Amino acid sequence: MAPRRRYAVTKLAMTAMVLAIAVVAVSAAPASSRLLVAELLIVRGDLGRLASEPGLSPANREGLRQRIVGALGLLPWLLREAGDAAEADRLRAWQGRSFSDVAARDALIAAIDAAIARHPIDRSAFFAPQSTTARLGEARSIHATYCAACHDGMGTGASDALLPARDLFTMAQQESADEFLARMVNGVKGDEAIHFANPLTDAQIGALCTFYRTRAP
Repeated sequence: MAPRRRYAVTKLAMTAMVLAIAVVAVSAAPASSRLLVAELLIVRGDLGRLASEPGLSPANREGLRQRIVGALGLLPWLLREAGDAAEADRLRAWQGRSFSDVAARDALIAAIDAAIARHPIDRSAFFAPQSTTARLGEARSIHATYCAACHDGMGTGASDALLPARDLFTMAQQESADEFLARMVNGVKGDEAIHFANPLTDAQIGALCTFYRTRAP
């Protein structure tokens, strides 16, 4: 989610993004673990879109493919950092392999699902027992200030972009709660001053997820 500005995501930009994420992950083990858990869910979601959305444009499909390839370069390292050498080796075996046909994609999905089962997301860190009116009001304000300009009314995104901005309310309704939370954890970026890390607190991320899943635009 990029504040105020649209831009076309190129292969070079995605490579730079992966490197920037890696720099942040190196700085602290907990950040690395959270990145791993969220990235697994995002890759699973991207693979699911390739499998279940035949109407994706060629550019959209290529953008998803490139993002998955980039994630498969990062995930084995993150899994080793988490002490899971077995899953790291399993996913490393997919580097350089095609997953364009159904059988290969299903096999990769199974491998990702196995890793997710071993590294589930901790929802309790983001969601209080009850969402307060104040929290949801803050979420609305964050959305209006930083997200709405690029995402509102975008539907599934521009067909000529690799990774287009999509409508966050639509995403929240179409994706599983865990996948959407993962995209909010890894998808929100700050600026260079904080090494492009997510500037939101866990409570703000959780409130935004609740806001998008329960409110109309």
